[in-house]
Formats: sequence, C-alpha cells, structure tokens
Amino acid sequence: MNIKIIYHIMPWEIDYALLTYTQLKKTKYHLPNNVNIYIETVLNLSNHTIDWDNTRFPKQYFIDKYTQLAPLLKDYDHISRIHDSEELYGHLDLQRECVAPEIDYYLSLCPDIYFSEYTLPYMIESAKQTTNKYFVITPHISKVGDADWDEITNAEYLDIPYKDYLTVDIFDIRNDNKNIEDEISLYPTKKSKWAGWCDLYNKAFFEELCPVQDDWIGYGPWDWYSLMITNYIKPLGVDFQQYLLQGETIWMYPSGPLVGDNIDGFSKYYKDHIIFKDSDKHSQREIFESRMQEYLNKGLQNLKNKNII
Repeated sequence: MNIKIIYHIMPWEIDYALLTYTQLKKTKYHLPNNVNIYIETVLNLSNHTIDWDNTRFPKQYFIDKYTQLAPLLKDYDHISRIHDSEELYGHLDLQRECVAPEIDYYLSLCPDIYFSEYTLPYMIESAKQTTNKYFVITPHISKVGDADWDEITNAEYLDIPYKDYLTVDIFDIRNDNKNIEDEISLYPTKKSKWAGWCDLYNKAFFEELCPVQDDWIGYGPWDWYSLMITNYIKPLGVDFQQYLLQGETIWMYPSGPLVGDNIDGFSKYYKDHIIFKDSDKHSQREIFESRMQEYLNKGLQNLKNKNII
C-alpha cells in the first residue's frame, strides 16, 4: 500500500508546520511496516500573491524555518519543495502535480489541522476493509458554525452552540481522543461532507472521479466541487461512499486560546507584516466559485466520456 500526503504551506502558516511535522513524527511509530508513506510538502513563496519588496519578513526567513523543520520527516520518503515564481500557485496545482502511478491513496492535509498519531494508522486499517470503487474516509470533527457539518461532527461536541464553535480548545480534543473509550469504527455517511482537512481518498476517487481539472490554477474549493459531483453520481448507481472514522476527532489549531479575538489567530503576527497584492487567494476563490457550474458540467462530461456515468 502506497499513500501520498500532500501539504501546501503559505508563509504565514509556517509555524503550523512544526505542529504538523511533530504529529507525523509520532505517527511513524504506529504505522504498519508494509505501508509506504510519501510526503510532498511545498512552501509557497510566489510573488503573485505577496509583495515581497514591501513585506517586513524576507523570503529567507521562511525558507530557513521550513528547511530546518524537514529533518522531523526524515523517516518518511519526503519531497520538500520551495515554490518561488511570478506565477499564481496554490493547493490545486499541488494536487494535480502529486498524482503518480504507484500511489494507491492520497491524503490532503491542511496546515492548521490537529490530528492524533493514531488517525493515519486507523485510516489505513479502514481502507484495507473498504471495497467501494470510489471512497473517502473522513475523521470526526468538532462543531462547525452551521448544521451542514453535523453529519461528521463527534456527538461529544454537538451541543456546542454554532456561534461558539471556535471556542473549543484543541487540547481538550486531544485529551478526549486519548481518554474517551469510544470504539473506532467506520460509518457510511448519508450525504457527502468533507473539507480536505485530513481526508483519505482512494486512487480511483482522486484521479478518476474528482481529479483537479487541467486548467485550474491556484486556489479554489475543490472540496465543494467534489461534494457536488458525488451527490450527482451516487443516485445514478456509481459505487461511491464516504465513510466517517468514528472515535478519532481532528480540529483546527486556530481555535480556543490560539484564536483569541481574531480568526487568523496563530498566523496574525505574520499577516500583520505581510503586504498582499490584489490578486490574493480570496479573489481566486471567488473566481472559482463564479465558474462552478461550468466546472461541474465539464467534470460530468468527462465522467460520461470515461463511461463512469
């Protein structure tokens, strides 16, 4: 079994890399010997998004931090890249570039997400038991700000008011993961719901059913696109299923004490001194969303061409 983990880091997210790399280091002790884990990380220093000439932090500051963290992943097959160009670059580009014939499963990992050292081992064992042609395995999450997320929310946190979802202390979740004696199990969800935070996709899903389209660049809600694709094709009898990994909860580090009064929280001390160009990733998301129906039509036509639907 070959699994590729992809991890795209913007400069203001560099301190999350230490937290993520530490969890991956601890994870290594719990992985079966017959599983190969490939990790591809990219530090994105593109001049398209940031005005580096007027930003108080030089690029070298982030390069040095990024480089010095890499030894934490020396036990893995780790490709560590720095993207420095004039062109727009983002997670969509990394998702497309990471595809390889030898990979069986892909895991897209957000920089600011906490996961326990047992999350990936449980995902691996779950994937071994899953026979659907196309599938996604998603861990439990904490409460999010609207009811649409309740499908994958751990029952321990469902009573939290929606407006208070960012008050949850990530270390409380860590403690619950270790001490609540919930049985680890797979639950087939009734509807598709994920965000690309820490989800395992089988090869056929990632490469055939919901691949990143050739003309996509930079940033965009691939998760939303793939959710809509699966909601369309499942009633047609396509063998797709999302599974919830019950008993393992992931959550965002920028919550509770690390978010304070600003949602940027743990990244704010960088963002306050970074000068962004007008072509930032927020406008890129808006452009992507404005063309969503076009992208869906193209994606569904591609599935028809492949005789998937």
